[in-house]
Amino acid sequence: MENLKEKLGRIESWWKGEWKGRPLFKKTLPFRHNDLSSVFDVRWENEKEIPDFRSCVTLSRYREKISYLGEAYPFAPHVWGARGTPEVMAAYMGGNVVFREDTVWVEPIAGNLEDFPMEFREDNHWVRMSRSLMERQLEEWDGTYLVSLPVFGDALTCFSLMRGAENLIFDMVEKPGAVLDKILEFTEAWKNAHKYFHRMYSSILPGDSDWLIWAPGKLCTCECDFSTMISPAMFEKFVVYELELMKEYSEYFIWHLDGYEEVRHLDILLGLPYIKAIQVAPPPAGKPPCASDRWLPVIRKITESGRMAYVYANNPGEFEILAKKLPAERLFIDGGVPGESEEEAFSFIENLMKNI
Repeated sequence: MENLKEKLGRIESWWKGEWKGRPLFKKTLPFRHNDLSSVFDVRWENEKEIPDFRSCVTLSRYREKISYLGEAYPFAPHVWGARGTPEVMAAYMGGNVVFREDTVWVEPIAGNLEDFPMEFREDNHWVRMSRSLMERQLEEWDGTYLVSLPVFGDALTCFSLMRGAENLIFDMVEKPGAVLDKILEFTEAWKNAHKYFHRMYSSILPGDSDWLIWAPGKLCTCECDFSTMISPAMFEKFVVYELELMKEYSEYFIWHLDGYEEVRHLDILLGLPYIKAIQVAPPPAGKPPCASDRWLPVIRKITESGRMAYVYANNPGEFEILAKKLPAERLFIDGGVPGESEEEAFSFIENLMKNI
């Protein structure tokens, strides 16, 4: 496999707007082996037990044993079983964690948001679980993969988990000042959580890495799934307020645009100079893909603003449309490249670029 350092060098150039030529791309080729997801969950069966982290990490690395082409790279994800994690700040601040069959949930606990302490405590049970997981991942590091930091989450989505979405809406309308105060407390706790885990990560690994992408400095893959429930005016009042509090701490921001309902907030996001990239989350099956007439104008607006775009292709035809109709050097395309080897994948890319 190509040297990890070389891949990260190209991703760094992309972040900085210095990459030229073809789009960055990710393609993974799985080896033929049984799906281990169900076995992985058995190793951490429920939220009340403390698992054998060595077994979990060893199994995770085997499960990730695939070929990585282009700018794809192996990484050890921060997951509690194969279910993933919640927005972990809700758990780190005392939320009641529940393992469901295919997800991890945090049940509402805050009867009054104003009375709920927004603080990061190292002695929290779920902080200790995350630390144990990362310690084991880093102990087994052999130079060929990255380790992902936890998915910390954003203020409003975490508040909606702890408070309940409907209750949070009422809070935002009836006592917006109290919600803004809590967002300020949340961002301080977020920074403390990131510092805590990034110290572990950076003792061995370069830059910063999460579930989506690597960056050469402190990374914030920012999102707000809750934003589909609010107007652009409320988005600017609450979400942008949180981002402004983060801009001096994080060095690389990529916004996770999760569905067409969030496009109404795009102009606001593009007005924030520190957001360097926008990820258009993969549209679900049956919905128009990134290479469709629905999404191409959105992605074009992103690239014309000087931002990078992280997008998805389901097949070579979609990859070709994206590369031909958008500035190739600003794209990071996940999927769509044909071939069963590095040579075949790059042959497709080279032939495509000759005709652009």
